[in-house]
Amino acid sequence: MADADDSDGGQDERPRIDHGAQCRKVSGVAVRVLLDLLRELAVDGKVALADAERVAEAVLGSEGPIATVYRNTGLGCEAAFSRVAIERQRHDALGRLIAEPLEPLLDVPTGIERRRLGQLFLAIRMMLGEEEYEALRVRAAEMAKRHREAGMVDWPAFHGDPEAALVREHVLVGIARSFKRFDARRDWFLVVLNATPSAVSLGSTAFTPLPPEERAKLAFTEGHMARVLDALFAALRIDTFDSTRLREFSKRWNMAPEKMLNPFFLELARLAMQAK
Repeated sequence: MADADDSDGGQDERPRIDHGAQCRKVSGVAVRVLLDLLRELAVDGKVALADAERVAEAVLGSEGPIATVYRNTGLGCEAAFSRVAIERQRHDALGRLIAEPLEPLLDVPTGIERRRLGQLFLAIRMMLGEEEYEALRVRAAEMAKRHREAGMVDWPAFHGDPEAALVREHVLVGIARSFKRFDARRDWFLVVLNATPSAVSLGSTAFTPLPPEERAKLAFTEGHMARVLDALFAALRIDTFDSTRLREFSKRWNMAPEKMLNPFFLELARLAMQAK
């Protein structure tokens, strides 16, 4: 899954995880085995200290009576700790939702580096506007809460929630609308995606044209941009709409999807051709 480690404020959806649960489980197995062995040795409810120490050494030993349990539980601990470490990075449910279609492009030469996702989220936030972006973050956070059990979010269920499609649609419509002046927005987008977080000072409407020779020097290029946007907008391609979805989209936005999106898709195709 794509990890969205965006820490630019907003509602904190970090899970509340019982970090000691796995350790208690391991200790509990060992203690129960120890007690069972001591009961077998007990005479009139008493066990000699030397016998208790011998049993304890056996239980603690790497080849003792529960060595297999230790090995199996150790693997479980590693997996659990790994899940917790990953979960800590998933602070932003909206970021997770945005980044999910980018999974095949993450950390591959033709795609986008994970470390650049924060810049992508910043660009989208600026394109949508602070108020709209925060409203969508709240919706995504509430959705994550509905799919959280035992401190962990069920991300497949989160992404499959009908509300997720609506939130993603709002994000993509906002992006498409911001690209009405495509070339100017393209240059702005490339500047933001190639900047370090502390260096971004351009507002969402502060367009600075980039000469072709400057664009050619960028690490995140027009080709990367075309592939990222194409992946993000896969869910809004016209051929994915059935009649019901066409009707509902048109009602929500007071415009047919092809009228709203086709100009953007044409420009995106042109960008992809130019980048080859």
